Amino acid sequence: MGIRFERGFEMKAAIYQGPKQMTIEEIKRPSIGPDQILVQVKASGVCGTDVKTYIRGHRFFEPPCILGHEFAGVVAEVGSEVTDYSPGDRVAVAPYVPCGFCHMCQAGHFELCYDKSGVESGAFTEYIAIPKEVIERGTVRLPTGMSFSAGAMAEPLACVLNGIEDCRLELGDTLLIMGAGPMGLLSAQAALAQGAGKVIISEFNQERLAKAAEIGAIAVDPRKEDLKEVLKRETGGKLAQAVMVCVGFAEAVEEAQQYVAPGGVINMFGGLPKDSKVTIDPGLIHYQQVSLVGSFGFTHIQYRRAVELMANKRIDAERIITHTLPLEEAEKGINLSVEQKALKVMLVNEG
Repeated sequence: MGIRFERGFEMKAAIYQGPKQMTIEEIKRPSIGPDQILVQVKASGVCGTDVKTYIRGHRFFEPPCILGHEFAGVVAEVGSEVTDYSPGDRVAVAPYVPCGFCHMCQAGHFELCYDKSGVESGAFTEYIAIPKEVIERGTVRLPTGMSFSAGAMAEPLACVLNGIEDCRLELGDTLLIMGAGPMGLLSAQAALAQGAGKVIISEFNQERLAKAAEIGAIAVDPRKEDLKEVLKRETGGKLAQAVMVCVGFAEAVEEAQQYVAPGGVINMFGGLPKDSKVTIDPGLIHYQQVSLVGSFGFTHIQYRRAVELMANKRIDAERIITHTLPLEEAEKGINLSVEQKALKVMLVNEG
């Protein structure tokens, strides 16, 4: 994903050239096979993976290539064998789907599929070809009234739904989220929409704290308040049934151990650098029966569920979008994210 393209003069694309280098170029519009569709990208979100790749590179994205995997748009062309979609259909498209047949898929762990299929290009461009497997399992029509930007938010929201599921929350439980970035704020919305009693968010950035309070979370700056005391006060001394660590720091995972209730879950939702070391209290795992889990990616089922939750107005994912820029300003959008001057950037094609 994010690799294949041919230079030409048919459409614009933001080309990742290597760490901290991106250019806007004219490339060939992709051709499609009889079982594929061509989607005109209308909105594409800048995510943490795009930011990390731009800063230091990524083993999956060899430059020059096109980044971007959160997108929605309009069907521009359909192959001769495609019957489920027509030109003009408004769609959100998952960047990958599971095979449905491997051991992991048969066990229900679709996000760990051994043989995923996906789009061959990134979405920071004007058109993208969608293969048969993604059409069948990862393409969703946008409901009437849903914007393309909301459709592009289906992918990060699906990842969040996977993370919330891994937290094993029950109705009325308290969730602590460490970090009020885009994924932390989406996690708060998703948890509240699905029956969490309280969501507490720990964050230093004052603008992000204000956004956390706006969406219904209890916002805490741990430099000004003792986070553990806040948890005790809000839970009657029980602490949090689950802690989602939505930042990429080993220290946060270590700190999370003092906030989780017996029998609870610590979810390492934010990825850590490869060589990170985390100190775990074995007594917490053994005597308190706390589960330490990780969460990555999403399933095709969760992707569709994300669209449904937005369509039913149970989650307003668009409210975390702070900057909307044209595709030509993709590098600016990424740098706004790098500098934390933007919460969530959406790139749009008006044509």
